[in-house]
Amino acid sequence: MLAACGGSSSGNSDDGHEHTDIETAGRLALFDVDASQLKVLDLDSSEVLASMAMDGEAPGLYASPGSRYAVAIQRGDDRVSFVDGGLYTEDHGDHMHDYAEPPSMLALTLNDHKPTHYSPGESEGVVFFDGGDAASSKVTVFSDATLGSGSMVASLELENNMHGVAKMIDGHLFVTYRDSSITDTTLPAAVERYHLDGGSFEFEERYSQACPSLHGAAANAHSLGFGCSDGVLVIDLHEAGYPANKLSNPEGLAEGVRIGTVVANHDVEALVGIAGDRLFVIDPESETEVYNELALGEGVGRLAQGFTTHGEVFYVLGDDGGLRLFNPAHHWELITTAALINAPAEGGTLAVTVSAAQERLFVLHNQSVVEVDTTNGDIVRTIDLGFSATAIAWLGLAEEGHDHEEEHSH
Repeated sequence: MLAACGGSSSGNSDDGHEHTDIETAGRLALFDVDASQLKVLDLDSSEVLASMAMDGEAPGLYASPGSRYAVAIQRGDDRVSFVDGGLYTEDHGDHMHDYAEPPSMLALTLNDHKPTHYSPGESEGVVFFDGGDAASSKVTVFSDATLGSGSMVASLELENNMHGVAKMIDGHLFVTYRDSSITDTTLPAAVERYHLDGGSFEFEERYSQACPSLHGAAANAHSLGFGCSDGVLVIDLHEAGYPANKLSNPEGLAEGVRIGTVVANHDVEALVGIAGDRLFVIDPESETEVYNELALGEGVGRLAQGFTTHGEVFYVLGDDGGLRLFNPAHHWELITTAALINAPAEGGTLAVTVSAAQERLFVLHNQSVVEVDTTNGDIVRTIDLGFSATAIAWLGLAEEGHDHEEEHSH
């Protein structure tokens, strides 16, 4: 299990050192709901490497920005826990060194009120704590490096409580704002920008463009989008001063329907906005067609969606059990629809995670995990877990330039 400096699976000693590169498909963090344990499964052997007790409600599971740690969010228990998956790379100055160690639970926990939105970025992860009647919202930012030392990058206490979201991009924190005069909802209606100054955040600007009932946010290399009841607020990440522009809702949305989820990938130019079971590809800079709808098929509802690591594929798992793979680089054409599982029954468990090392997607369905090759939709294998899992996250040695999307835990 332990790869120490000096041993090598693929040696190159031209400079007097062995370069240790570990070939592995990675590991899966899973929550065993019956045993109340977080388990880490090795994808190379399909064996559970470690089981760690986790009291309280079933957590949402996500990967840290570098994919080393599992982030376990228990909103109802006011707790965020972290598990070291055991696969990581260290810079030894003259060479990079991969390690494979036993998984372990970190002593570090975050215990603020109602952790809900988790937004991993290129190097930092952001947890937004909604707060409540007696507690204001709070934003906490960490990285894989700070988790390793048991610390955080920085935190920001907000003025009041809200069901909000924050994104950390190039040293700037974009965070939602709810004026205290808004009393009919806890959804925010504006966005603020801060910059990181040492270990604290300094206020820069509150955007004048309104975003009523704000919900959902995601960013690519050029744009940061927030879902509003009347459209999408888009912040330009390339222009000086990060100016904002407001897009109206797509035409033809039913009354009361709005874009409430935004999905993005660093390597894909467009954003994806989700309104109910309808998905819209958003080109904020287009002067003719800002929105183009992705067709799922008559009567098909969506269960899960997202990008693969570098954005080569956008996937949608439908309630008919079909996995639809779209190609963003070729006009979002449908690559294939893979018959993945039977139409999921009410009350069953379904969750999806993506490998950051291979073109693989893992679908958790009750007591099994289906591994899919995202280049063609072929089922690689089905892993019988032998226990009922309610959450899944891929951990491992990620390729350079991996990207993540916002996660929502409630």
